[in-house]
Amino acid sequence: MSHWDTISRAHLKEAPAREAAAALFKSTVTMVEIEVFSYCNRLCWFCPNKDGSRIGKNRFMDPDLYDSLIDPLASIDYSNVITYSRYNEPLADRVILGRLAGARTKLPAARLHANTNGDYLNRDYLALLRAAGLNSLNIQIYLKNFEKFDDQGMRDRAGQIIGKLGLPATLTRDEPGKWLEYVLDFDGIALRLYGRNFDLNGTSRGDTVNIALDYRRTSPCLMPFWSVYIDFDGSMVPCRNVRSDIPEHAQAVVAKLAPGDNLFQAYAGRALASWRRDLLSFKEKSGVCKSCRFALEADTEEARLVVSKTVG
Repeated sequence: MSHWDTISRAHLKEAPAREAAAALFKSTVTMVEIEVFSYCNRLCWFCPNKDGSRIGKNRFMDPDLYDSLIDPLASIDYSNVITYSRYNEPLADRVILGRLAGARTKLPAARLHANTNGDYLNRDYLALLRAAGLNSLNIQIYLKNFEKFDDQGMRDRAGQIIGKLGLPATLTRDEPGKWLEYVLDFDGIALRLYGRNFDLNGTSRGDTVNIALDYRRTSPCLMPFWSVYIDFDGSMVPCRNVRSDIPEHAQAVVAKLAPGDNLFQAYAGRALASWRRDLLSFKEKSGVCKSCRFALEADTEEARLVVSKTVG
């Protein structure tokens, strides 16, 4: 089943009733991304964090707010992906272990996932993550702050990480100047180790980094249909390429969740429905989406038919 198969007119209008909102969420959402704290230790040139604003004091998601996200998912027997990422380094603080364990207890069938730069990771930490319930982990190969993709640098950094973890590694993708990827063998967690050339396959992150700023998107974007993003302070945004706590993206916050607020009603609310309507077309996009080349949809007969039937 493709994401196009789940799209309906119900996604483009507000569904204020809890039952209807929950049904819409359950029928469509396959990934929920949660940022349990703010801190990131790196300054990557391809990320809005390059300004150093995430290196300061660590700000944590309210535990009651976290429960307000997990409990509704349990009420619908959510069995898809929960990703612990956003614009932090999720392994920088071991509070992540308690958050994972809490989600695993309430959501036994969900796939718990995280993305990491690997700086805090070692073999013992991997074992703790496994015990807490983590199912999969992407370890991204980054060089020094502000450094760009370099084939030998990527190989050297990959070798450092593999050596530190002491795990068998299999090279699965080697495209010079573009991509380097390994699979690591660790029982209980699916591990990918990869580095990518963001000049070639990155995006402008809502015009905050210098990647393809002259690109003009006409492709529809289905991200606000099948995925949900909640930042450490409860801000919900329509896409992973938006960072709610910077002025350039303030207008992209579709809800500010507090403990007790309903996740499903935020997803089915007027603000996010408006984003979905605006993005479900083959016309030029505007605002933070205008230069985005992330998750482009092919211009197919199926896509055109769904857009016409849903928006028309």
